[in-house]
Amino acid sequence: AALAAGTAWAIFETNRELIAGAKITMEEAIKSATKAVPGKAAEANLGKDDGRTIWKIEVIDHNNKSQTVYVDAQTGLAKIDK
Repeated sequence: AALAAGTAWAIFETNRELIAGAKITMEEAIKSATKAVPGKAAEANLGKDDGRTIWKIEVIDHNNKSQTVYVDAQTGLAKIDK
């Protein structure tokens, strides 16, 4: 995967079934997350939530605050954790 210079990336769960089942790539999930919360993605994790595969993206916003954005790995829809 091509990564932006100066950005620290981490995928803690490397379950091949999850990755194989995800229609949305990490790069697409990051684009969706940073559209929902403008800033810089710092971390990406792939996991399950209620039986769905979800990307969990930590975004550092323009106020230097970390925000969690969940991106559905099937649809690409982003949901901000409030």
